[in-house]
Amino acid sequence: MKIAFIGVGGIAGNYRGSLRRLQRPIAAICDINADRAASVANDENATAYTDHQDMLQKEKPDVVFTCIPPGAHDTQVADAAKSGAAVFVAKPVAQDLTTGKNARDAIIDSGVINQVGYMARYSDITDKAKELVSDRELSMGIGRFLARMGASHPWWGKFEVSIGQMVEQTTHVFDLIRYFLGDVESVQAFGIKGVSDDIADFEECTVCNLKFESGAVASITSTCVARAHENFATELVGDDIYLKLTHDLGLRGQIAGEGIEYNGSEAGYFRQVEQFVKAVAANDQELVRSSYSDAFKTLAVTLAANRSLETGQIEQVVE
Repeated sequence: MKIAFIGVGGIAGNYRGSLRRLQRPIAAICDINADRAASVANDENATAYTDHQDMLQKEKPDVVFTCIPPGAHDTQVADAAKSGAAVFVAKPVAQDLTTGKNARDAIIDSGVINQVGYMARYSDITDKAKELVSDRELSMGIGRFLARMGASHPWWGKFEVSIGQMVEQTTHVFDLIRYFLGDVESVQAFGIKGVSDDIADFEECTVCNLKFESGAVASITSTCVARAHENFATELVGDDIYLKLTHDLGLRGQIAGEGIEYNGSEAGYFRQVEQFVKAVAANDQELVRSSYSDAFKTLAVTLAANRSLETGQIEQVVE
């Protein structure tokens, strides 16, 4: 299994570590920063490139991990899929619907194994919550992502690159609530800018309400200016059902009057890569919980939320 990377900043280090645990070597590294590409390639005993097309043509990898900011997405994923490589894509999958659609269609046409890095779908607490909910109907979701971002993320606070917190960061919450409640029909979001002088040029505090095709509803809160004890949490509600997933490892609540208290040990960061490698080895897309096509739906929801921030209106989710 010949593995290559496009982009080796931040999150790529996590994926590289997981591959190391799996004893899966990396053959090629591509990054627009030549020094960084060379440094990581040296660490991995790999070949360095600065042009992904050049790398795909010369290396012909079996697997490509794409780990770039939303604003850097262009044709990288589509090109990798067209080359016949299985693709693992860091979230979010693009900064706009057109780029995402092009990649999605290339993946479908090529039939390659594909996965997006929504690690929360692979955690112990998500597994347990799925087991507990079973075929019971859920009617409401509540989510939050509360953090204080800093200078260690030089591109994150620039809307033209990150496309805002809901698209780039809180996307994990949107995706996980979708995983439990299904497809979203419409959203309405509100936000405020200028809360902090040096964190972001977009809304640093947002709330977003969602209406699902099933009739269920949800509300998701985000901020990038304040830390919280439970900064990433998802709550699920149904008839005599309440579950709170405190990510990465805590699950509490009750179902039919019975208390639930469960502590997980796997947060999903390693398992998502492990499961992807298994899917590639077995050529079995069914082993994947977060396909590109499904992740594209999450992108569509968060982009609709951004449109609602601009208009102040309810926005339909367009895919």
